[in-house]
Amino acid sequence: DKAPLSKSLLLVPSAISILLTLLFQHYQKFFAYNLQAVKEDFQIWRLVCGRTICLDLKDTFCSSLLIYNFRVFERRYGSRKFSSFLLGAWMLSALFDLLLVEITQYIFGITINSLPSGFLGPVFALFVPFYSSIPRVQVTQVLGHFSITNKSLVYILGLQLLTSGSYIWILALSGLVSLIVTNMCCLKHSYVC
Repeated sequence: DKAPLSKSLLLVPSAISILLTLLFQHYQKFFAYNLQAVKEDFQIWRLVCGRTICLDLKDTFCSSLLIYNFRVFERRYGSRKFSSFLLGAWMLSALFDLLLVEITQYIFGITINSLPSGFLGPVFALFVPFYSSIPRVQVTQVLGHFSITNKSLVYILGLQLLTSGSYIWILALSGLVSLIVTNMCCLKHSYVC
């Protein structure tokens, strides 16, 4: 309720991802986040397609559940402010993806031609406000020592998503950097961060 953008981001990309995986495998190449094609062939449309739809069903499932849990921000700040935050984080994280790939190649000599596809930069960016503004409520304890809270599942899903691919750390880092830049630009406004 009161989170239409989150529901749309949960349903539409998930449905397209499932269709691409099960029925239309030959169209998956259009949704690959191929940085080499962006840089060398100027296929800018790959930034949009590759950064919107996950091609791995496990990443689709994890990111969809995370978006569902982060709907609290849309309810708190309204759909318009939440969508402007997501759009800003999405665009900035695309820029930082390219910069981090270039820095990785320059410093470590590792050439990265493609990254995992999907709406992952903004999803990782939302972890910081989730950590800082959502109160922790203990649900139960396991073995008397380990507390299970209302936030535990979100962190487990984030860890699962972070460890699902070899270069997904670049997407996570670019999402966090985009959040920092968004916070600096919007410090005077009541924003998601």
